[in-house]
Amino acid sequence: MTDLPAIYLDHAAATALDPEVAAAIAAAQGSAFANPSSQHAAGRAAKRMLEEARERILAAVGGVATGPHRDRLIFTSGASEANHLAIVGMATAAGTGSIAFSRRDHPSVIGAAQTAAARGWRPRELPLDPRAGTVLAATGAASEERVHKWANHEARILCLTVVCGQTGSIERFDRVPACRERGMLVHVDATQAAGWLPLDFRASSAATLTLAPHKFGGPRGIGGLLVRGDVAVQPLLTGPQEQGLRGGTEAVPLVAGFARAVELAVADRAAATRVSALRDRFETRFLAAAAAVGQPAQVIAEAAPRSPHISTVAFPGLDRQSLAIAADLAGVAIATGTACASGSSEPAPALVAMGLPEDVVRGAVRFSFGRTTTMADVDQAVDRLVPLLPGRR
Repeated sequence: MTDLPAIYLDHAAATALDPEVAAAIAAAQGSAFANPSSQHAAGRAAKRMLEEARERILAAVGGVATGPHRDRLIFTSGASEANHLAIVGMATAAGTGSIAFSRRDHPSVIGAAQTAAARGWRPRELPLDPRAGTVLAATGAASEERVHKWANHEARILCLTVVCGQTGSIERFDRVPACRERGMLVHVDATQAAGWLPLDFRASSAATLTLAPHKFGGPRGIGGLLVRGDVAVQPLLTGPQEQGLRGGTEAVPLVAGFARAVELAVADRAAATRVSALRDRFETRFLAAAAAVGQPAQVIAEAAPRSPHISTVAFPGLDRQSLAIAADLAGVAIATGTACASGSSEPAPALVAMGLPEDVVRGAVRFSFGRTTTMADVDQAVDRLVPLLPGRR
């Protein structure tokens, strides 16, 4: 193990708690410790904080918090539960039909689709564009036509991930604008996107949308599911809390931290430009250094629109897990895929679905950056990583 300071390049898995978020959580723990379902004054104070935070989050992501058709925000234990509640909850309420997903989706989305399939729904795996790794390629009219054709004939639920945690590529989920008119329910997983891209829930075609603040400086153990006002969802865990869609006493301090993290991310959209520049510098320096030692390297989905914080680089001929272990010993934290699948020896499903060569898939590792990443971090990371490449010297 190196004695050098650690460089954390795994922000797509989890981020450090922002100091302002930590302060908001601490304040809520002091003033809103009571059960928000209690009728006494302390309980009412906790309830007020809970509902105010709910409205703040809805406002930050384009939801409608008032009126007869207001959107709902259901607090969950995290993004995985939110994805499951959306997909299985809508499937249970809708009866039967076809549910589509792709390999760019998080395992919790695919798992929820499989649960719906076990209850009689017909699963449909949509192919990915080989360059962008998306269902709807940026220039792919044919891809849009394929999805629209599927929607017209058999669709009920379509799952889309805005930012793929395996490649960083962006899915333009607003490219299926007629979904609601066709009676299709679109679930959008925005877990990797919310900290970096503007979201407008009401302007989109989404029926449901998942958020998790631990991806952008917020607490873990809390997530949220936005549900359009006219969309029916059946609860998975019954109880009177969360508008009857999720039983269990709400964690008000975590909700307060969630709201503050969202507000900070929205207020600091300029960070996306800075982090994008860091990612580009990292890729330029690292690929040039790899070429200098004769090691082939390529950025996955390089020509596609990508979130600023993720860079997946393949080193054909290298083993991704060996490289990640060596990087850790050199004091650089990186990943071989999404954190939820990091213990698996299987390759990233999205890369396989893109039809990339086996040696490319086998040698692909993910670097992800955050608001706390500095230029010095990037340069030092490259300096530490290059000696790990055997190359062809």
